[in-house]
Amino acid sequence: MSHAYVLSFARGVTVDRSSADRIVIQTPITKRECTFRTPSPGLRQVIDVLSSTGATEDELTRLAEELDGTKAVARFSHYLFTFAERQILNYGISCRDRRVATLAPASIYFRFLPAPLAPESTYTLSRFAYLHRQQEDLILESPLAHGTITLHGWDGAALVAELARAQTLGSLCGLLPSMARDCVALLLEMLLGASFVSELNPNEPYAGESEALAQWDFHDLLFHARSRLGRHANPYGETYRFRDEINPLPAVKEFCTEETIDLYRPNISSLKRGDVPFTLVLEGRRSIREYGERPITDLQLGEFLYRSARVKELLKTEFHDLSRRPYPGGGAIYELDLYVSVRWCENIGPGLYHYCPNKHRLEKICGPTEAVDALIKDAAWSAGLAETSQILITIAARFQRLSWKYESIAYSLLLKNVGVLYQTMYLVATAMGLAPCGIGGGDSDLFALAAGLDYYAETSVGEFLLGSKRI
Repeated sequence: MSHAYVLSFARGVTVDRSSADRIVIQTPITKRECTFRTPSPGLRQVIDVLSSTGATEDELTRLAEELDGTKAVARFSHYLFTFAERQILNYGISCRDRRVATLAPASIYFRFLPAPLAPESTYTLSRFAYLHRQQEDLILESPLAHGTITLHGWDGAALVAELARAQTLGSLCGLLPSMARDCVALLLEMLLGASFVSELNPNEPYAGESEALAQWDFHDLLFHARSRLGRHANPYGETYRFRDEINPLPAVKEFCTEETIDLYRPNISSLKRGDVPFTLVLEGRRSIREYGERPITDLQLGEFLYRSARVKELLKTEFHDLSRRPYPGGGAIYELDLYVSVRWCENIGPGLYHYCPNKHRLEKICGPTEAVDALIKDAAWSAGLAETSQILITIAARFQRLSWKYESIAYSLLLKNVGVLYQTMYLVATAMGLAPCGIGGGDSDLFALAAGLDYYAETSVGEFLLGSKRI
Protein backbone atom coordinates (compact mmCIF):
# COMPACT_ATOMS: atom_id res chain seq x y z
CA MET A 1 0.00 0.00 0.00
CA SER A 2 1.37 3.42 -0.96
CA HIS A 3 1.51 6.12 1.70
CA ALA A 4 0.99 9.87 1.30
CA TYR A 5 0.68 12.82 3.63
CA VAL A 6 -2.72 13.34 5.22
CA LEU A 7 -3.79 16.99 5.09
CA SER A 8 -5.95 18.56 7.79
CA PHE A 9 -6.49 21.98 9.31
CA ALA A 10 -3.94 22.97 11.94
CA ARG A 11 -4.86 23.37 15.60
CA GLY A 12 -6.42 26.75 16.26
CA VAL A 13 -7.72 27.23 12.72
CA THR A 14 -11.35 28.37 12.84
CA VAL A 15 -14.00 27.82 10.18
CA ASP A 16 -16.95 30.22 10.25
CA ARG A 17 -20.00 28.83 8.41
CA SER A 18 -22.50 31.20 10.02
CA SER A 19 -23.50 32.63 6.66
CA ALA A 20 -25.18 30.36 4.12
CA ASP A 21 -23.31 31.88 1.19
CA ARG A 22 -19.88 32.37 2.77
CA ILE A 23 -17.15 30.41 4.59
CA VAL A 24 -14.37 32.22 6.47
CA ILE A 25 -11.20 30.36 7.54
CA GLN A 26 -8.73 31.99 9.92
CA THR A 27 -5.37 30.81 11.26
CA PRO A 28 -3.91 31.92 14.62
CA ILE A 29 -0.40 32.23 13.14
CA THR A 30 -0.90 34.80 10.37
CA LYS A 31 -4.19 36.25 11.70
CA ARG A 32 -5.32 36.35 8.07
CA GLU A 33 -8.63 35.16 6.70
CA CYS A 34 -9.52 33.07 3.68
CA THR A 35 -13.03 34.03 2.61
CA PHE A 36 -15.01 31.92 0.14
CA ARG A 37 -18.20 33.49 -1.19
CA THR A 38 -20.82 31.13 -2.59
CA PRO A 39 -18.55 28.10 -2.09
CA SER A 40 -19.21 25.10 -4.30
CA PRO A 41 -20.50 21.78 -2.87
CA GLY A 42 -17.08 20.21 -3.46
CA LEU A 43 -15.23 22.95 -1.59
CA ARG A 44 -17.70 22.74 1.30
CA GLN A 45 -17.15 19.00 1.55
CA VAL A 46 -13.37 19.33 1.35
CA ILE A 47 -13.37 21.94 4.14
CA ASP A 48 -15.48 19.58 6.26
CA VAL A 49 -12.97 16.77 5.72
CA LEU A 50 -9.98 19.04 6.48
CA SER A 51 -11.74 20.16 9.67
CA SER A 52 -12.15 16.57 10.88
CA THR A 53 -10.23 13.44 9.90
CA GLY A 54 -8.25 14.90 7.00
CA ALA A 55 -7.32 13.16 3.76
CA THR A 56 -4.50 12.94 1.23
CA GLU A 57 -4.27 15.51 -1.56
CA ASP A 58 -5.34 12.88 -4.11
CA GLU A 59 -8.38 11.93 -2.04
CA LEU A 60 -9.38 15.57 -1.60
CA THR A 61 -8.93 16.25 -5.33
CA ARG A 62 -11.14 13.28 -6.25
CA LEU A 63 -13.79 14.46 -3.81
CA ALA A 64 -13.79 17.96 -5.31
CA GLU A 65 -13.89 16.51 -8.82
CA GLU A 66 -16.81 14.22 -8.04
CA LEU A 67 -18.91 17.07 -6.67
CA ASP A 68 -17.81 20.01 -8.84
CA GLY A 69 -16.52 18.44 -12.06
CA THR A 70 -13.14 18.18 -13.76
CA LYS A 71 -12.94 21.91 -14.48
CA ALA A 72 -12.91 22.65 -10.73
CA VAL A 73 -9.68 20.69 -10.11
CA ALA A 74 -7.34 23.55 -11.04
CA ARG A 75 -9.25 25.98 -8.84
CA PHE A 76 -9.19 23.49 -5.97
CA SER A 77 -5.39 23.07 -6.34
CA HIS A 78 -5.08 26.84 -6.00
CA TYR A 79 -7.11 26.72 -2.79
CA LEU A 80 -4.83 24.06 -1.32
CA PHE A 81 -1.79 26.14 -2.28
CA THR A 82 -3.34 29.15 -0.52
CA PHE A 83 -4.01 27.06 2.60
CA ALA A 84 -0.38 25.94 2.62
CA GLU A 85 1.00 29.45 2.09
CA ARG A 86 -1.06 30.78 4.99
CA GLN A 87 0.01 28.05 7.43
CA ILE A 88 -3.48 26.55 7.65
CA LEU A 89 -2.57 22.91 6.98
CA ASN A 90 -1.12 20.09 9.06
CA TYR A 91 0.70 17.21 7.36
CA GLY A 92 0.13 13.78 8.87
CA ILE A 93 1.54 10.30 8.33
CA SER A 94 -0.61 7.23 8.91
CA CYS A 95 0.42 3.58 8.89
CA ARG A 96 -2.09 0.72 9.00
CA ASP A 97 -4.94 3.16 9.68
CA ARG A 98 -3.14 4.68 12.66
CA ARG A 99 -1.63 8.17 12.77
CA VAL A 100 2.14 8.07 13.39
CA ALA A 101 3.18 11.73 13.18
CA THR A 102 1.79 15.16 12.34
CA LEU A 103 3.81 18.17 11.22
CA ALA A 104 2.20 21.49 12.19
CA PRO A 105 3.24 25.03 11.22
CA ALA A 106 4.66 27.12 14.06
CA SER A 107 5.54 30.40 12.34
CA ILE A 108 4.69 32.54 9.34
CA TYR A 109 7.90 31.31 7.69
CA PHE A 110 6.81 27.67 7.71
CA ARG A 111 6.83 25.89 4.34
CA PHE A 112 6.17 22.19 3.80
CA LEU A 113 9.17 20.94 1.86
CA PRO A 114 9.74 17.21 2.33
CA ALA A 115 13.27 16.37 1.23
CA PRO A 116 14.02 13.51 -1.20
CA LEU A 117 16.05 10.66 0.22
CA ALA A 118 19.10 8.95 -1.25
CA PRO A 119 19.28 5.21 -0.40
CA GLU A 120 23.03 5.30 0.23
CA SER A 121 23.01 8.48 2.36
CA THR A 122 23.14 8.49 6.14
CA TYR A 123 20.98 10.70 8.32
CA THR A 124 21.07 11.74 11.96
CA LEU A 125 18.90 13.69 14.35
CA SER A 126 19.91 17.32 14.81
CA ARG A 127 21.52 18.01 18.20
CA PHE A 128 19.04 20.89 18.53
CA ALA A 129 15.96 18.63 18.32
CA TYR A 130 14.18 17.81 21.56
CA LEU A 131 11.08 15.95 22.73
CA HIS A 132 8.69 17.10 25.43
CA ARG A 133 5.20 16.29 26.66
CA GLN A 134 2.33 18.64 25.88
CA GLN A 135 -0.81 17.44 27.64
CA GLU A 136 -1.04 13.85 26.32
CA ASP A 137 1.07 14.38 23.20
CA LEU A 138 4.80 13.92 22.61
CA ILE A 139 6.10 16.94 20.69
CA LEU A 140 9.33 17.14 18.69
CA GLU A 141 10.67 20.69 18.37
CA SER A 142 13.86 22.45 17.35
CA PRO A 143 15.06 26.06 17.19
CA LEU A 144 16.10 25.25 13.60
CA ALA A 145 12.52 24.44 12.59
CA HIS A 146 9.49 26.55 11.78
CA GLY A 147 7.15 23.66 12.58
CA THR A 148 6.55 21.07 15.30
CA ILE A 149 5.97 17.33 14.95
CA THR A 150 3.54 15.45 17.16
CA LEU A 151 4.46 11.79 17.59
CA HIS A 152 1.28 9.80 18.18
CA GLY A 153 2.72 6.46 19.18
CA TRP A 154 5.77 4.55 20.25
CA ASP A 155 6.93 3.70 16.71
CA GLY A 156 7.38 7.32 15.63
CA ALA A 157 9.22 8.05 18.86
CA ALA A 158 11.34 4.93 18.34
CA LEU A 159 12.33 6.08 14.85
CA VAL A 160 13.41 9.46 16.21
CA ALA A 161 15.38 7.74 18.98
CA GLU A 162 17.19 5.48 16.51
CA LEU A 163 18.27 8.58 14.56
CA ALA A 164 20.47 9.59 17.47
CA ARG A 165 22.97 7.41 15.60
CA ALA A 166 23.61 7.83 11.88
CA GLN A 167 21.22 5.67 9.85
CA THR A 168 20.38 4.92 6.24
CA LEU A 169 16.80 4.42 5.13
CA GLY A 170 17.51 0.70 4.90
CA SER A 171 19.00 0.42 8.39
CA LEU A 172 16.03 2.30 9.86
CA CYS A 173 13.58 -0.06 8.20
CA GLY A 174 15.53 -3.01 9.60
CA LEU A 175 15.31 -1.56 13.12
CA LEU A 176 11.57 -0.88 12.82
CA PRO A 177 10.00 -3.87 11.05
CA SER A 178 6.56 -2.93 12.40
CA MET A 179 6.47 0.13 10.10
CA ALA A 180 6.09 -0.20 6.34
CA ARG A 181 9.14 0.95 4.38
CA ASP A 182 7.30 3.74 2.55
CA CYS A 183 5.93 4.98 5.89
CA VAL A 184 9.47 5.10 7.34
CA ALA A 185 10.62 6.92 4.20
CA LEU A 186 7.77 9.43 4.46
CA LEU A 187 8.58 10.23 8.08
CA LEU A 188 12.31 10.53 7.35
CA GLU A 189 11.53 12.90 4.44
CA MET A 190 9.39 14.98 6.77
CA LEU A 191 12.08 15.12 9.45
CA LEU A 192 14.74 16.04 6.91
CA GLY A 193 12.69 18.70 5.16
CA ALA A 194 11.59 20.30 8.43
CA SER A 195 15.21 20.56 9.73
CA PHE A 196 14.95 17.96 12.48
CA VAL A 197 17.36 15.62 10.71
CA SER A 198 20.56 16.28 8.76
CA GLU A 199 22.15 14.35 5.93
CA LEU A 200 25.72 13.51 6.86
CA ASN A 201 28.55 14.36 4.52
CA PRO A 202 31.94 12.83 5.40
CA ASN A 203 33.69 15.91 4.03
CA GLU A 204 31.87 18.31 6.38
CA PRO A 205 33.72 18.97 9.66
CA TYR A 206 30.63 19.70 11.80
CA ALA A 207 28.22 16.81 11.08
CA GLY A 208 25.78 18.61 8.83
CA GLU A 209 26.16 22.01 10.49
CA SER A 210 27.65 25.25 9.25
CA GLU A 211 30.50 26.91 11.13
CA ALA A 212 28.05 29.47 12.53
CA LEU A 213 25.62 26.82 13.76
CA ALA A 214 28.39 24.69 15.24
CA GLN A 215 29.25 27.52 17.64
CA TRP A 216 25.78 27.66 19.20
CA ASP A 217 25.09 25.70 22.39
CA PHE A 218 21.77 23.86 22.36
CA HIS A 219 20.27 25.84 25.24
CA ASP A 220 21.45 29.22 23.91
CA LEU A 221 19.88 28.78 20.47
CA LEU A 222 16.69 27.37 21.96
CA PHE A 223 16.41 30.27 24.39
CA HIS A 224 17.05 32.76 21.60
CA ALA A 225 14.47 31.24 19.27
CA ARG A 226 11.76 30.85 21.90
CA SER A 227 12.11 34.29 23.47
CA ARG A 228 11.92 36.10 20.10
CA LEU A 229 9.20 36.08 17.48
CA GLY A 230 9.71 34.11 14.27
CA ARG A 231 10.13 30.42 15.14
CA HIS A 232 7.20 29.54 17.38
CA ALA A 233 3.48 30.12 17.74
CA ASN A 234 3.47 30.34 21.54
CA PRO A 235 1.63 33.15 23.34
CA TYR A 236 3.96 36.14 23.39
CA GLY A 237 4.22 39.27 25.52
CA GLU A 238 1.61 40.61 27.94
CA THR A 239 -0.97 37.84 28.41
CA TYR A 240 -1.67 37.96 32.18
CA ARG A 241 -2.35 34.22 31.97
CA PHE A 242 -2.53 33.77 35.76
CA ARG A 243 -4.63 36.85 36.46
CA ASP A 244 -7.73 34.97 37.69
CA GLU A 245 -5.84 31.98 39.11
CA ILE A 246 -2.85 33.14 41.19
CA ASN A 247 -2.38 36.34 43.17
CA PRO A 248 0.60 38.41 41.95
CA LEU A 249 3.66 38.76 44.17
CA PRO A 250 4.02 42.10 46.00
CA ALA A 251 6.13 44.84 44.47
CA VAL A 252 8.53 44.80 47.42
CA LYS A 253 9.66 41.76 49.39
CA GLU A 254 10.35 42.11 53.10
CA PHE A 255 11.97 39.48 55.29
CA CYS A 256 10.41 38.79 58.67
CA THR A 257 13.44 39.34 60.86
CA GLU A 258 14.08 41.10 64.15
CA GLU A 259 17.54 42.31 63.14
CA THR A 260 17.56 45.14 60.62
CA ILE A 261 20.06 47.90 59.80
CA ASP A 262 18.80 51.26 58.60
CA LEU A 263 21.17 52.53 55.94
CA TYR A 264 22.55 55.99 55.22
CA ARG A 265 20.51 58.08 52.76
CA PRO A 266 22.58 60.52 50.70
CA ASN A 267 21.27 63.94 49.70
CA ILE A 268 20.35 63.50 46.05
CA SER A 269 19.93 67.25 45.50
CA SER A 270 23.50 67.86 46.63
CA LEU A 271 24.76 65.04 44.43
CA LYS A 272 23.00 66.56 41.42
CA ARG A 273 24.93 69.77 41.97
CA GLY A 274 28.37 68.43 42.85
CA ASP A 275 28.66 64.83 41.64
CA VAL A 276 31.34 63.64 39.22
CA PRO A 277 30.50 64.52 35.58
CA PHE A 278 28.70 61.72 33.75
CA THR A 279 31.20 61.39 30.90
CA LEU A 280 34.05 61.13 33.38
CA VAL A 281 32.18 58.34 35.17
CA LEU A 282 31.30 56.53 31.95
CA GLU A 283 34.84 56.69 30.60
CA GLY A 284 36.33 55.66 33.95
CA ARG A 285 34.09 52.66 34.49
CA ARG A 286 35.98 49.39 34.74
CA SER A 287 36.11 46.21 36.80
CA ILE A 288 38.43 46.53 39.80
CA ARG A 289 39.67 43.39 41.54
CA GLU A 290 41.96 44.92 44.18
CA TYR A 291 40.81 46.55 47.41
CA GLY A 292 42.07 49.14 49.83
CA GLU A 293 43.48 48.31 53.25
CA ARG A 294 40.48 49.95 54.93
CA PRO A 295 37.21 48.18 54.06
CA ILE A 296 34.11 49.73 52.61
CA THR A 297 32.02 51.53 55.24
CA ASP A 298 28.35 51.25 56.13
CA LEU A 299 27.85 54.83 54.87
CA GLN A 300 29.35 53.97 51.49
CA LEU A 301 27.28 50.80 51.20
CA GLY A 302 24.13 52.71 52.13
CA GLU A 303 24.81 55.42 49.54
CA PHE A 304 25.63 52.84 46.90
CA LEU A 305 22.39 50.90 47.41
CA TYR A 306 20.32 54.09 47.67
CA ARG A 307 21.66 55.46 44.40
CA SER A 308 21.45 52.10 42.60
CA ALA A 309 18.35 50.24 43.66
CA ARG A 310 16.01 52.00 46.11
CA VAL A 311 12.27 52.28 45.52
CA LYS A 312 11.54 55.86 44.51
CA GLU A 313 7.79 55.41 44.19
CA LEU A 314 5.21 52.63 44.58
CA LEU A 315 2.46 52.49 41.96
CA LYS A 316 -0.98 50.88 42.23
CA THR A 317 -2.45 49.51 39.00
CA GLU A 318 -5.46 47.47 37.94
CA PHE A 319 -3.41 44.30 37.65
CA HIS A 320 -0.61 44.44 40.23
CA ASP A 321 1.64 46.81 42.14
CA LEU A 322 4.59 48.39 40.34
CA SER A 323 7.42 50.74 41.33
CA ARG A 324 9.97 53.22 40.09
CA ARG A 325 13.67 52.76 40.82
CA PRO A 326 16.97 54.33 39.66
CA TYR A 327 17.50 51.71 36.95
CA PRO A 328 15.03 50.81 34.16
CA GLY A 329 12.94 47.66 34.59
CA GLY A 330 10.66 46.02 32.04
CA GLY A 331 7.02 46.87 32.73
CA ALA A 332 8.06 48.61 35.98
CA ILE A 333 7.70 45.17 37.61
CA TYR A 334 11.15 45.03 39.24
CA GLU A 335 11.43 41.34 39.96
CA LEU A 336 15.08 41.63 41.08
CA ASP A 337 16.09 41.62 44.74
CA LEU A 338 19.54 42.28 46.18
CA TYR A 339 21.18 40.09 48.82
CA VAL A 340 24.33 41.42 50.48
CA SER A 341 26.95 38.95 51.71
CA VAL A 342 29.25 40.89 54.03
CA ARG A 343 32.72 39.64 54.80
CA TRP A 344 34.38 42.91 55.70
CA CYS A 345 32.51 46.21 56.17
CA GLU A 346 32.90 48.90 58.81
CA ASN A 347 29.99 48.90 61.28
CA ILE A 348 28.18 45.95 59.66
CA GLY A 349 28.84 42.44 60.91
CA PRO A 350 29.61 39.51 58.62
CA GLY A 351 26.66 37.52 57.28
CA LEU A 352 23.94 37.49 54.65
CA TYR A 353 21.41 40.31 54.41
CA HIS A 354 18.41 41.10 52.23
CA TYR A 355 18.21 44.69 51.00
CA CYS A 356 14.73 46.18 51.39
CA PRO A 357 14.60 48.85 48.66
CA ASN A 358 11.45 50.50 50.01
CA LYS A 359 12.63 51.07 53.59
CA HIS A 360 16.27 51.28 52.53
CA ARG A 361 17.57 48.89 55.12
CA LEU A 362 19.36 45.57 55.46
CA GLU A 363 17.38 42.66 56.86
CA LYS A 364 19.62 40.03 58.38
CA ILE A 365 19.07 36.45 57.23
CA CYS A 366 21.99 34.74 58.92
CA GLY A 367 25.55 35.12 60.11
CA PRO A 368 28.71 33.90 58.36
CA THR A 369 27.58 30.33 57.69
CA GLU A 370 29.47 27.76 55.67
CA ALA A 371 27.16 28.33 52.68
CA VAL A 372 27.59 32.12 52.82
CA ASP A 373 31.36 31.73 53.03
CA ALA A 374 31.24 29.39 50.02
CA LEU A 375 29.26 32.00 48.05
CA ILE A 376 31.87 34.68 48.73
CA LYS A 377 34.78 32.37 47.87
CA ASP A 378 33.06 31.15 44.69
CA ALA A 379 32.53 34.75 43.55
CA ALA A 380 36.14 35.67 44.27
CA TRP A 381 37.34 32.64 42.30
CA SER A 382 35.04 33.50 39.36
CA ALA A 383 36.39 37.05 39.28
CA GLY A 384 40.00 35.91 39.53
CA LEU A 385 40.62 37.82 42.74
CA ALA A 386 43.94 37.47 44.48
CA GLU A 387 42.19 38.25 47.78
CA THR A 388 38.76 37.60 49.28
CA SER A 389 36.13 40.18 48.39
CA GLN A 390 34.68 42.61 50.93
CA ILE A 391 31.06 42.62 49.75
CA LEU A 392 29.20 40.25 47.44
CA ILE A 393 25.86 41.49 46.13
CA THR A 394 23.77 38.65 44.75
CA ILE A 395 21.01 39.61 42.35
CA ALA A 396 18.08 37.25 42.78
CA ALA A 397 14.84 37.14 40.82
CA ARG A 398 11.32 36.47 41.97
CA PHE A 399 10.53 34.85 38.63
CA GLN A 400 6.77 34.83 39.05
CA ARG A 401 6.64 38.63 39.17
CA LEU A 402 7.40 38.54 35.44
CA SER A 403 5.83 35.26 34.35
CA TRP A 404 2.51 36.29 35.92
CA LYS A 405 2.25 38.93 33.20
CA TYR A 406 4.48 37.81 30.32
CA GLU A 407 4.78 34.66 28.21
CA SER A 408 7.75 33.61 26.04
CA ILE A 409 9.76 36.75 26.91
CA ALA A 410 9.77 36.63 30.73
CA TYR A 411 13.23 35.15 31.29
CA SER A 412 14.73 37.09 28.41
CA LEU A 413 13.36 40.29 29.92
CA LEU A 414 14.75 39.29 33.31
CA LEU A 415 18.28 39.00 31.90
CA LYS A 416 17.97 42.41 30.23
CA ASN A 417 17.01 43.84 33.61
CA VAL A 418 20.07 42.23 35.21
CA GLY A 419 22.24 43.87 32.57
CA VAL A 420 20.91 47.38 33.14
CA LEU A 421 21.21 46.92 36.91
CA TYR A 422 24.85 45.85 36.44
CA GLN A 423 25.54 49.02 34.45
CA THR A 424 23.81 51.21 37.01
CA MET A 425 25.80 49.64 39.85
CA TYR A 426 29.04 50.05 37.90
CA LEU A 427 28.40 53.73 37.25
CA VAL A 428 27.38 54.51 40.82
CA ALA A 429 30.43 52.68 42.21
CA THR A 430 32.70 54.54 39.80
CA ALA A 431 31.21 57.90 40.75
CA MET A 432 31.72 57.06 44.43
CA GLY A 433 35.33 55.91 43.99
CA LEU A 434 34.59 52.30 44.93
CA ALA A 435 35.82 49.04 43.40
CA PRO A 436 33.08 47.26 41.39
CA CYS A 437 33.22 43.97 39.51
CA GLY A 438 30.36 42.14 37.80
CA ILE A 439 30.57 38.35 37.56
CA GLY A 440 29.45 36.26 34.61
CA GLY A 441 27.97 33.31 36.52
CA GLY A 442 27.36 31.70 39.87
CA ASP A 443 25.86 28.76 41.74
CA SER A 444 22.10 29.32 42.08
CA ASP A 445 21.59 26.18 44.16
CA LEU A 446 24.24 27.30 46.62
CA PHE A 447 22.62 30.72 46.94
CA ALA A 448 19.15 29.21 47.51
CA LEU A 449 20.67 27.04 50.23
CA ALA A 450 22.43 29.99 51.87
CA ALA A 451 19.35 32.23 51.83
CA GLY A 452 16.82 29.48 52.58
CA LEU A 453 14.86 30.11 49.38
CA ASP A 454 12.88 27.92 46.98
CA TYR A 455 15.06 27.55 43.86
CA TYR A 456 11.99 27.66 41.60
CA ALA A 457 10.46 30.72 43.26
CA GLU A 458 13.53 32.91 43.78
CA THR A 459 17.21 32.38 43.24
CA SER A 460 20.30 34.09 41.88
CA VAL A 461 20.66 35.41 38.33
CA GLY A 462 23.67 37.69 38.79
CA GLU A 463 26.57 38.52 41.13
CA PHE A 464 28.40 41.78 41.77
CA LEU A 465 31.48 42.37 43.92
CA LEU A 466 32.00 45.66 45.73
CA GLY A 467 34.72 47.02 47.98
CA SER A 468 36.90 49.98 48.85
CA LYS A 469 39.26 51.17 46.14
CA ARG A 470 43.01 50.86 46.60
CA ILE A 471 44.63 54.27 46.59
